[in-house]
Amino acid sequence: MPHRWDDVTAHFEHRVTFSETDGLGFVHHSGVVRWFEQSREVYFRKYGVPANELFRKGWYLAVRQLNVRFDSFLGYEDLLSTRVALTKLGRVALDFHYRVDNLTTGKLAVRGHTNLVAVDDRGDDPPTLGRIQFDRRPWEALLVPADEFLGAPQGAWVPPRWETP
Repeated sequence: MPHRWDDVTAHFEHRVTFSETDGLGFVHHSGVVRWFEQSREVYFRKYGVPANELFRKGWYLAVRQLNVRFDSFLGYEDLLSTRVALTKLGRVALDFHYRVDNLTTGKLAVRGHTNLVAVDDRGDDPPTLGRIQFDRRPWEALLVPADEFLGAPQGAWVPPRWETP
């Protein structure tokens, strides 16, 4: 049975600003990295663990791997939806997959992936690899197969106000 994406993912909408574009008027790749981070913050907040709470408890997650693939161009003033799904949850690392859909054109614009690892920051330089310290059990229900998430048709994941009957 397909997922109802709003139940297992988080997203935010954003209009491309001029400062996020390059000399040709298209989105610069550095903007996508920020959108991924913002969507993770929305995700953790939605599921009860805001980033500042993670830090306050001494639970640190560092980006170990980042992949970005552009599927279509994004330009100034395009309205975007960046959606994130948890696709792997281990003892030391977790994976998120992202899709940035251009709501202006209706096209999938960007697909991406990050691998985050738990680190212990005990003053070591650099910090040492640690273990995920929060209870993983509630998060297991949110796991989504990456291929299913990235291949989701537009109507399956876009917020309800844009879904077609």
